[in-house]
Amino acid sequence: MNSSLTTLAPIKSNQPAAEAAQLAGRTFLQLDKKNIRLIQSLSTPDGKKFLTWSCMHVSIWAGLLTLLYFAQNSFFASLILALLIASQLHTFTVLQHDCGHKAAFRSEHTNLWVGRFFAWFIFMPFTVFTELHRRHHAHLGDPDRDPDEWFYASGKKWLFIRECLFMPRFIWLSLSGNLSAPIKKRIMQELIFNGITLALIVYLLWMNGLSSIALYGILLPMFLLATVINPISRGYEHYPMANMDRTDLRRKDLRFNTITVKNRFIGLVWANINYHVEHHLYPRIPFYRLPYMHRLLRNKNYIIRSFVLQNID
Repeated sequence: MNSSLTTLAPIKSNQPAAEAAQLAGRTFLQLDKKNIRLIQSLSTPDGKKFLTWSCMHVSIWAGLLTLLYFAQNSFFASLILALLIASQLHTFTVLQHDCGHKAAFRSEHTNLWVGRFFAWFIFMPFTVFTELHRRHHAHLGDPDRDPDEWFYASGKKWLFIRECLFMPRFIWLSLSGNLSAPIKKRIMQELIFNGITLALIVYLLWMNGLSSIALYGILLPMFLLATVINPISRGYEHYPMANMDRTDLRRKDLRFNTITVKNRFIGLVWANINYHVEHHLYPRIPFYRLPYMHRLLRNKNYIIRSFVLQNID
């Protein structure tokens, strides 16, 4: 659509009008009231569909590990497979993210445990991401309340470097912030469990002559996820904010601060997290319905790209 939106003159104010700017952006993008029932229907989780997609992605991950086992003697093949496994770990991040939004299953209990399952693969305590991500949605672009705003605060020069610190920063914020004692206890339990079990698996692989599986199947993919794939995917989602002054009201307007990448292949690989304007507009809609929501919004005006990092400064 109209990618020139971000070239408009900065809108600045010291008043609480920033909240109004955010609401105005969402109001402009949302569907008409006559579509309320449609939105409610789209926002109803379908556990069977989520499990079907999840099984497909877990099968791909397992298949890549199997290929890695037979390619242990090839350094180049192992590197390529490690990158593909890292990409699959990013998909697991998106799947646990849907559980955090309660968009995967109708049961809160099921969302919790399936979310923990997928968060385990990336070491991230599920509760850490869920609690801080809710604040991100509630206060998108707010320098004081959006936990993700820090990544964009120093401009595009530091954006992708800061995104490499996503996991340790979120864990530190959750344990040092104002979350309740029970939530912090849950976070510590998840962190300890994830750390011990992953370390044990790496140790057992190493001691049983499968060090290459531990290195290229677990450790290197996590490193690539943190330093390559996650910074690209997460950094680009709200990249316009890295180019805006912190007093610019467009930082809180969904039409200006978020990018949708209209690419079905990327959507298939990364569970449609690239339809990011649509996700922020209706966060309870499951990932597999976001392309359809994008088609419903085709007459709306917001930032759309064809692939990741297109036209980056």
